[in-house]
Amino acid sequence: MRSRYLNWADGRLAQMVIATDITPRRMAEEQATRQAERAQSVSRLITMGEMASSVAHELNQPLTAISNYCSGMVSRIQSGQITEEALLAALQKTAHQAKRAGQIIQRIRAFVQKSEPNRTLADVHSMVNEAIELADIELRRHNVRLTHHIAARLPPVMADTILIEQVLINLMKNGAEAIQLANRPASGRSVELRVVPRQIEDRDVVEFSVQDTGKGLSPEVLEHLFEAFFSTKQEGMGMGLNLCRSIVESHRGRMQAQNIYNSSEVTGCRFSFWLPLAKPVNATTDSVANAPP
Repeated sequence: MRSRYLNWADGRLAQMVIATDITPRRMAEEQATRQAERAQSVSRLITMGEMASSVAHELNQPLTAISNYCSGMVSRIQSGQITEEALLAALQKTAHQAKRAGQIIQRIRAFVQKSEPNRTLADVHSMVNEAIELADIELRRHNVRLTHHIAARLPPVMADTILIEQVLINLMKNGAEAIQLANRPASGRSVELRVVPRQIEDRDVVEFSVQDTGKGLSPEVLEHLFEAFFSTKQEGMGMGLNLCRSIVESHRGRMQAQNIYNSSEVTGCRFSFWLPLAKPVNATTDSVANAPP
């Protein structure tokens, strides 16, 4: 209902009331709402399917670590070459990886359900060292050496450490597999991890990059690299990089991939992503507290 006042022909003030039938518009809005709900339901079912693949993909690293720790302990016990302190340390590492496996399941489930990641003030050095320890097992299996450079005194980031560690592990593991497929000689089998502060898009960020010495990626692969269910591996699920990009973007960061060239020859591939620094809450509070009245 709409109304307005106007002067009638004889000079009197009159009120004009206009009634509009909005039934078609309301029906269209209700239909759009129902369609949106159905779309969300379908999306949720697809996400649950993706989660099954993702959990299987991401759990491989801690389960491999548990298996290796147990095999190592059995061998050293049988040969009588293990002390009580060494055995205790190995058992503690095994228990730690089992706990990580449970945390991964919880984090991935929470992530695919579109809930906010469990972001806390995270120390970059601790987070990266944890990922290196776990990924190094897979790299050694492929006879690939890992070199890393982590800038000193990196400021903290707001991050879900489990999810970001999984991104790093996945990138390093993919680099080792790319080198294996390229059949590089021993001198050319290396993955380099660099973590440095940068300023990107006028924002202070921490950049993580993983560079391998494989054959690189074709333009067709680069175009579809981060799409769900797209994989260059025969047994690949096509979930690893898609999930990694989603994790980074949920942290308000960005991920990209580019080939590395020596003249016209492709000598490897570099994956990089960045995360914004944690906002200095204390500094903001202090500035407000110290502001003149």
